[in-house]
Amino acid sequence: MKNLLNKLKLIHKINLVFYLSILLVASLIMTFAITSSYTLKNLDKNHNEYKQVNHYAGMINKNLKSLDYLTIENSLSHKKDYNDKSEKIYTIIVENLNLLKSHQFLKDSKDSFETINRIKKRLIGYKDITDSLESEVKDSFEDGMYAVSALTTTSNIIFNELSTLNSQIECISQKRTEELTKVIEERRTLVISLVICIFIFMYYINSKVAKSILAQLHLLENGMNSFFEFLSRKRDGVMHMSYEADDEISQISKLIDSHMYIAEELLSQEREKSAIIEKKVQEATHEIRELNDELEDTQREIIFTLGAIAEERSKETGNHVKRVAEYSYMLARFYGMSVEESLLLKNASPMHDIGKIGIPDRILNKPGRFTDKEFEVMKAHAEIGHEMLKHSNRSIFKVASIVAYEHHEKYAGGGYPRGIKGEEIHIYGRITAIADVFDALGSDRVYKKAWSIEKIVNLFKEERGRHFDPVLIDLFLDNLDKFLETKERIDSIDDSTSLSKYIEDFEKVE
Repeated sequence: MKNLLNKLKLIHKINLVFYLSILLVASLIMTFAITSSYTLKNLDKNHNEYKQVNHYAGMINKNLKSLDYLTIENSLSHKKDYNDKSEKIYTIIVENLNLLKSHQFLKDSKDSFETINRIKKRLIGYKDITDSLESEVKDSFEDGMYAVSALTTTSNIIFNELSTLNSQIECISQKRTEELTKVIEERRTLVISLVICIFIFMYYINSKVAKSILAQLHLLENGMNSFFEFLSRKRDGVMHMSYEADDEISQISKLIDSHMYIAEELLSQEREKSAIIEKKVQEATHEIRELNDELEDTQREIIFTLGAIAEERSKETGNHVKRVAEYSYMLARFYGMSVEESLLLKNASPMHDIGKIGIPDRILNKPGRFTDKEFEVMKAHAEIGHEMLKHSNRSIFKVASIVAYEHHEKYAGGGYPRGIKGEEIHIYGRITAIADVFDALGSDRVYKKAWSIEKIVNLFKEERGRHFDPVLIDLFLDNLDKFLETKERIDSIDDSTSLSKYIEDFEKVE
């Protein structure tokens, strides 16, 4: 009994740890949101600074063209206000160069500083040519043409330097944007990994405690049954002795009878105590069974929460994992699997794409076709899911690790991640592959519209023995009407129905 009470105390501690874990998960998500907000502000700041320095560079370019025009115009028409205008434009150019050089955006760029310094030096030479151009044109036409040519050459050099500066500014902005985006992705990956570790840890603790409590309860029930059986064989009353004389034998009889009264009273008290104990044991047994049911529900909730995480990351609807689960169960039963094994596959199949939580959002939710490099990153989700799940001793996680690892293998070879073929691919992987592809082709995605049933059937016939197991494909096509009925039934449910609500209908599997 003492051991049982200790186990009950442990249950309360486990529940406390569970609630603390939920609090920790919420804190991690909030921390990620705050740091992401700060990083996004830095992105906006970087963008604004880029626009500002780009504006300065554009002003330099614009004013330099104006200065070119005024200089050549004055050399030909000798306008009186030339010097004032050119001095103002030259001053504006120098001010913009100084603003660029002192701007926070370029503080760590040596190349940009050197380019700005070169422009300033070239500008000094340019100013000397503009100051002397008018007199040289007046003195000699030939000297004037040489001066105009030198002015044009210097101006082109400055424009080239400005183009180089613009390229450097663009590179700095792009580099900072990539760094800040990478920081956000790394933090997101870290938070998701920590959340998954917490869920797996809680699942492991709950499983161990539940198993230990059930074992202790079984021993206690056996002991109490034996005790009550022993008590039930006791007599309801004690036969008392009768005595009339006052001799020595009568005195002994009185003493024995007195002790029998005491024994009867003690027996009555023990029976009352045993009744109280039996009632408490029944209450404790009921409470433990409720706790055990709660633990089982928690374990199943954790399993399907993992599937929901992958579902949310890849922007797919909850109906996808529901349909894949149902299709996998039906195909397993048609194949001849037992109800228990088919239910195990059904409950594990929603985690077939759990590895997608390790794929960056920019690739996972890309609306167009993947590049070769992006597709190689995307294929890694099969190995990521396998590595996440393979270490568990629970049968549902073992099945889920097989499904995650092998549902992209092809029956004739050439699939990924290992390129195995035929019956080297586990039957769980072969079944889930058909269920996953059938639902993916028949559903709208960000990168395609849903296929018609006729087109899907034609593809399955073409891929029979190549991508898919021919026996399973025949079973699937022979019972296609049943799979379509299941699809209609699931799709008829309100789309807002949560995955956690759906799994309440899933059968429990020992």
